[in-house]
Amino acid sequence: MSRQLISRNPDLARLEAEGYDVSVEGGFLVVRGVPFVDAARRVRRGLVISRLDLAGDRTIKPRDHFVWFAGGEPCDALGRPIGEMVNGRARSNLGGGLIGEYMLCSRAVGGEYPDFHAKITTFVNQVTAHVHVIDPTATARSGHVVAAPVGRSPFAYVDTASSRHGIGAFSDRLAGQSIGIVGLGGTGGYVLDLVAKCPVSRIHLFDDDRMEQHNAFRAPGAASIDDLRGLPSKVAHFEAIYSRMHVGIVAHEERLDRANLHMLDHLDFVFLCVDSAASRSLLVAEMERRGLPFVDVGIGMQATAEGLLGTVRVTTVTPDMPHAGRPHPRIPMEAILEDDPYGSAAQVADLNSLAATLAVMRWKRRAGFYLDLAGEHHSVFTVDGNHILGEDHAVGAGS
Repeated sequence: MSRQLISRNPDLARLEAEGYDVSVEGGFLVVRGVPFVDAARRVRRGLVISRLDLAGDRTIKPRDHFVWFAGGEPCDALGRPIGEMVNGRARSNLGGGLIGEYMLCSRAVGGEYPDFHAKITTFVNQVTAHVHVIDPTATARSGHVVAAPVGRSPFAYVDTASSRHGIGAFSDRLAGQSIGIVGLGGTGGYVLDLVAKCPVSRIHLFDDDRMEQHNAFRAPGAASIDDLRGLPSKVAHFEAIYSRMHVGIVAHEERLDRANLHMLDHLDFVFLCVDSAASRSLLVAEMERRGLPFVDVGIGMQATAEGLLGTVRVTTVTPDMPHAGRPHPRIPMEAILEDDPYGSAAQVADLNSLAATLAVMRWKRRAGFYLDLAGEHHSVFTVDGNHILGEDHAVGAGS
């Protein structure tokens, strides 16, 4: 992807053609081999790292006037920090192995840089101007071209959100996981919408139903009338949409049952979004037996004269919980009675999306993307009071 982005954008291609050691890594434009003077008046080489602003696979005008510098603190020819540029040490883990050490700021003439060639060359020239007092031959234009980073990105285009907002190091904690989503009727589709924006390696979808018209009114996005006329499978429908963004989506047009439980073998985490008590009972028992962590979600609605009552349940099961090794008591396993809060099959999009959001946030807290102080493994949201009750806290978590 690094090579393709560079070749498709004149400003990046110009940097490469001029001999800069340039690459695109995790939403950042990186230039290596930039000579600078250190505090001992020695000439060394470092990295200039800039956020990369994109529209698809095309660069747009840079939105800021700073870069990170790594490899040491740039100084003038006398070994003094370049005060007008260096805003002091600002070590930042940018993700993907990139560490910014110093923040350099320099406004463009006219206030904005027209493109990334102008931005990068401005910073490089300002740093190397001090180098030329000591070594007039030193240059960042080495002619060396860096190969694309090792490993394939799970995205069809660069994740500039993580780099733009400085959360790449936390996104890295989600990388490489193989995620299963069982059931794509309502909540599962919203789970996919959120997980597809994470750098997991694979997202396996399991459902044997068709995408019918009523499903469109509680699923993410907007299915076209032509989509519905074709009556595609749910997994095929969602795979076609989200593969535009995430290249690791795998559709399985089948229901998980005793005959194909081996499909759980290579999963790291599962979102269980089914309304069948029999399927839930089988899968919960199997995943607990395997020690495979998962989140099970449930939605309940009841009609009253004043309006609908609604509840959302999110239950997380992990090997370190005291319930591990037997069916989790918080998850309904038997056929649901008509007067049970979960007895209604009615669902609406906002509750489906909320259930998915709570479930995905719980997974992200477990992975360390979000700080998790309470470690609750069971929560229930009630619509009428707008309350969330969290229970089953991990040992040592919470107050």
